[in-house]
Amino acid sequence: MGSDVSPAVRSREIVLVREIDAPRELVFRLWTEPKHLLKWWGPNNCSAPSVSVDLREGGAWRHCILAPGGKEYWSRGRYIEITPPERLVFTFAWENSAGQPEHEMQAIVELEDKGGRTKLTFRKHQLPSDTEFKLQSSGWAEALDKVAAYAEEQAGRRAS
Repeated sequence: MGSDVSPAVRSREIVLVREIDAPRELVFRLWTEPKHLLKWWGPNNCSAPSVSVDLREGGAWRHCILAPGGKEYWSRGRYIEITPPERLVFTFAWENSAGQPEHEMQAIVELEDKGGRTKLTFRKHQLPSDTEFKLQSSGWAEALDKVAAYAEEQAGRRAS
């Protein structure tokens, strides 16, 4: 986070919390294993037809969100910190039409053990505009609802 980041960009931060009826080891795997990311990544009514993960600090990830009309939204980043099963920090940038990353943001996923349940806290920093903040806030809220439901289903704690 260099000094070239404006105060407005620094102040735009998404913070979302979910209580999930599943063990945090499972929830961590849902964020780091492609077979699980394919099931929940993206907001409602979207699918994730492609995910790639190089799960190591400095390793790259790249995912596609497919919108209902068929438009693809690609994003990518690098893992900064991986502390199983409690913390995952990664960069996030949308790709432009030429496949190049645009404004880089940082995301933090913290998982707290609550006696077999998990408190998930998601933070995303340095959103480039108020519009992007609003769009991503709602998109990530929906994605976290999807990951919570999927985690509970995987843990056998929710009716399918």
